[in-house]
Amino acid sequence: MTIAPEKLAQYDEYVEALDLLDEESRFEYIIDIGKRADKTPFPAECMDDAHLMHGCMSKVWIVHDPNGDSHIFRGQSDAIIVKGLVSMMTGSFSGLTSEELAEVTLDHVRGLNLGALTMQRQVGMMAMLKHMQKLSQRSDRTAETLRAAD
Repeated sequence: MTIAPEKLAQYDEYVEALDLLDEESRFEYIIDIGKRADKTPFPAECMDDAHLMHGCMSKVWIVHDPNGDSHIFRGQSDAIIVKGLVSMMTGSFSGLTSEELAEVTLDHVRGLNLGALTMQRQVGMMAMLKHMQKLSQRSDRTAETLRAAD
């Protein structure tokens, strides 16, 4: 299975924009994405341990909303640049099925051309992708169990 290009439109937009910018401008762009994300309030009740991604230096919360076969993600962080990165990841890969999410790899994260980020932040972005993949797979298994019980 290959992910339909239209499903990665937001990702492609980020790749193209970041490709045109120098390192300093990339950071400004990511910070702007984080600020724009604040215009849609993240539910305070979701800033809890159940939604917290463990192992990150900054606090990162991810909310997963299954939508039929696809998965919608929203995120928040206590650090503005990380908030931008979270918004890029959740925006890029929301709307995909579990199978499509499984096809998203480190190459997609590298494709964002964020080499100026610290290695720790790059590792964090990959961990965020893995977390989103696990949430979608867990949701699919739960849905299958419920269908089997009917």
